[in-house]
Amino acid sequence: MDHALLVGLNLQRSLRQRMDIVANNLANMNTAAFKTEVAMNDLVIERPARANDIPNDVRFTDINAMQRDMRAGTLKLTGGDLDVGLEEANAFFAVRVGEDVFYTRDGQFKLDNLSRLVTSEGAFVLDNAGNEMVFDPEGGPPQISEGGFVRQGAVEIGQLGIYGFETPGALEKTGNNLWTPGDQEPLDVETPNVRQGFVEQSNVNAVLEITRMIEISRAYTSASSLVKDADELRKNAISKLGSAQ
Repeated sequence: MDHALLVGLNLQRSLRQRMDIVANNLANMNTAAFKTEVAMNDLVIERPARANDIPNDVRFTDINAMQRDMRAGTLKLTGGDLDVGLEEANAFFAVRVGEDVFYTRDGQFKLDNLSRLVTSEGAFVLDNAGNEMVFDPEGGPPQISEGGFVRQGAVEIGQLGIYGFETPGALEKTGNNLWTPGDQEPLDVETPNVRQGFVEQSNVNAVLEITRMIEISRAYTSASSLVKDADELRKNAISKLGSAQ
């Protein structure tokens, strides 16, 4: 296989992956607290193919990492007593699923059938001591302060467990808008700037993502033409060699 085919096929594969990421960003435009993702390419050390003709040192790249824009999204007013938004970008609610603790910025909370505060997916929202937050079903609407303190009338339910990380961009996604810290230790956030009645929106820039989609589509068309032209040249060369014999 010649250089043009090798380069063209590698480029097509990379562009397809990039298109999938852009499409996923656009699909999550309305997902609360979703963070925009961008693919990062790197040189492939173990080359999947090599050319027989000179030069034969064709290099390949592959998407080996995902960079996320961890900036805070716009806070949208909902008026919900249990909707909570965070103005501080490096701040996450601690939640528990089973025995495992995760972190999220999706503050669309609700009460389960035992009046425990949970996420929209049913994960238990934890206080700053790592305990579940239990409400009085007859206690009336809660009040949540900027510092994350939750009260029902004269009764203090507790303080929301809100944490930051030294490198928030290194958090790992696990699905359902949850993150795991990996090797990082959660850090207390002194001023989380909690906003009751608000929900953080996705930080996806639709215009930018559509522009990227158009650029990728054009690049893919060019790569396809490169592969097609290289294949035609190869066929013509083989045909002429056969005729010469």
